[in-house]
Amino acid sequence: MEYLYALWRFFPAPLLVYQIAVTVIAAFMLINAALDWFYFRRPRSVSAPKDIASVSVLIPARNEDAHIGDCIDSLLAQDYPGPLEIIVLDDRSEDGTSAEVQKRQRQAQASRPTLKLMQGGEILPGWKGKPNALRQMATEASGELLLLTDADCVFLPGAIAAAVAFKEETKADSLSLIPFLQCDSFWENVLIPLQYFLIFATLPVRAISETANPAFAASNGAFILISAKTYAALGGHSAVRDEMAEDVLFARHVKRSGYRLFYGDGAAVYKVRMYASFQEIWAGFSKNLFSAMGKSVPIVLLWSVFALATQVAPFAFLTVALIRGDHSLAGFALPLMQCLVALGIRAALAVRFQNALWATLTHPLGWFVFTGIALRSAYLGISGKGHAWKGRVYQ
Repeated sequence: MEYLYALWRFFPAPLLVYQIAVTVIAAFMLINAALDWFYFRRPRSVSAPKDIASVSVLIPARNEDAHIGDCIDSLLAQDYPGPLEIIVLDDRSEDGTSAEVQKRQRQAQASRPTLKLMQGGEILPGWKGKPNALRQMATEASGELLLLTDADCVFLPGAIAAAVAFKEETKADSLSLIPFLQCDSFWENVLIPLQYFLIFATLPVRAISETANPAFAASNGAFILISAKTYAALGGHSAVRDEMAEDVLFARHVKRSGYRLFYGDGAAVYKVRMYASFQEIWAGFSKNLFSAMGKSVPIVLLWSVFALATQVAPFAFLTVALIRGDHSLAGFALPLMQCLVALGIRAALAVRFQNALWATLTHPLGWFVFTGIALRSAYLGISGKGHAWKGRVYQ
């Protein structure tokens, strides 16, 4: 803190320029979040779609015996009016994943969606685990529509019908929805909702569906609804076969190929508890962030500086100003505005997505830790140590 105080005492002009720049960025974030609030649409009802297409739900599963049961149960309980099949690929699990699926196969009634279990083969050279699993399941799927999802997702009543109807309504070739992010522990509440903040503060959601520029592309790998014909024409996940953050890069591939992408709010459609502990959060995001940033160290470094400058430093400046009794424009007033914008956006999103409101006050802590995760993800990628997940290490 003493260093920060000395910085703005002896270099007032550069500091003022810096604070004005950060304030302009904060203003952009506020405007973008306000626009996204209205453009980030969600299915408005659970009414049946006009055209009853058959749906295949594809679930890659590796060491998921703690989650796969709830996922399948929620899908078996769907009242989708058309043909619905659930395909689970056990990707060489080392736990009771297959047993959990088989138990539900025995319990499933004929009137329910069909449930099929596949045993995964070897990972092809140059492929990562999830794209390789989706490649295998796509060949067995019979549905006109494919729902690519994860084993830790739980679908709310009417979810499939609502999503199919929403895809028709938005005229999307590929529809992706973000989930309700269930957070139970302290670190989950601190870190997981930052994903909502990142989307609303920095991503012009309308540009995803209204422009052809692949730079404006986003997708959540836990929910991608796409026609089987479109998926085949795209070559499935082959274009992103060697990516850990395959969902974001798949979305760019969809737009580059001339298809319409739509990204929406699926908090009323399905929920996910991504990680249950700090260790899982650290490992889970570490495996994806470097890939999501194009496997570029300069981009990771620039993003880290941006996050620290706009989401962490304002709180440090404000703290020092309060301690010192400084009420100057650069030392107090502008950092105060920057903090109020960040906390305001975070609080509004906590209300919208029913996250813990108290976690708003941990905003700078969350971004500080998240920056550390990004740097670690880059280090693992360039050091040769690789990214470990579910008992595998991916180089």
